[in-house]
Amino acid sequence: MNKLSTLFLALLTLVSCTVYKEFPVDIYKPGEAEIPASAGKIALIYRNFRYDNDTLKHYYRDNNLLKKAKGDPRNLDSLLATICLNEAAITLKKSYENKEFLIFSDVFKPHSAGKIPQLNPSVLSGLAETTKTDYIILLETHSYFYSEYKDDEGGPSPRQVITADVWSAFDPSTQKFRDRKTMIDTVFWNAYKDDGTLDKSSKLPPRLTALKIASQLAGEKYAKRYTASWANTNRIYSVPPLPDFETAEKYVQKGEWDNAIMLWRKYTGNKDGKLAINARYNMAFAYEMKDDFDSALQWLSSAREMAEDYHNRENLKMIDEYRKILLQRQKDIERLNQEQ
Repeated sequence: MNKLSTLFLALLTLVSCTVYKEFPVDIYKPGEAEIPASAGKIALIYRNFRYDNDTLKHYYRDNNLLKKAKGDPRNLDSLLATICLNEAAITLKKSYENKEFLIFSDVFKPHSAGKIPQLNPSVLSGLAETTKTDYIILLETHSYFYSEYKDDEGGPSPRQVITADVWSAFDPSTQKFRDRKTMIDTVFWNAYKDDGTLDKSSKLPPRLTALKIASQLAGEKYAKRYTASWANTNRIYSVPPLPDFETAEKYVQKGEWDNAIMLWRKYTGNKDGKLAINARYNMAFAYEMKDDFDSALQWLSSAREMAEDYHNRENLKMIDEYRKILLQRQKDIERLNQEQ
């Protein structure tokens, strides 16, 4: 439950005659990270860094035994990092069709330390100039470990790959890092069907194939940070014990916002006292649903003025929290419009 819901439930205990109801809303949100609109060419670069204690890339776990792998390619690190970067580029391209993504997996020589030192901005600016790109996404480190386990039913050995990645993004135009993210994921395979029965003929991926699949998924997951997506959330509105509010509640359930507004507006005057706080807040909610954020914020400000007059702290907290949500939605919509 979000903060807004918690605040409204607190109000419910204080004003038992007024019912507060949740309304489910699907919000289209921009990604957690973004590539500047001015950047036309983006370099995806493998930094080739490993932690000092990351020494098991050529080993795997067989139940409780640690074994050395046989037949690993000498360039295993570079191979898996390139697969990871390539999948990130493919996923990013879906969101940024007008941009070009270039992969550089051999810019840095292998190096290690106890922790990752941040690269000097001048070094990254030089890389951008050398690669003729406008933005840099760095896969700082790509770590992986494969395990197999004995199946108690005698089927193929279940197996898993754990990947650990550190990503960052640098904007040469501002000389600043715009994103940094550590991601740890587990990919698991077994021979059991959805109904729980064992398929002894199932072919599970061998170690190198599993490492490649897990590296692909790691790149895809990071790139999805830049992808807009739908999010489920709730808005809450009040239903005081009056026929007009009860009728308006039925209009809300049908999505008939103009009809609900018509009824709530009757109780928004100063003469309506504390009831006007509820009515004005509901008006803000309705106008958000109509995508009229200016009107929603105006009604919310009006509700706050009334709440201040009555020194109603709970209403003020509720209103201020909702205002933050509306302002963030405005910013998100501006970002989404810029990316189109």
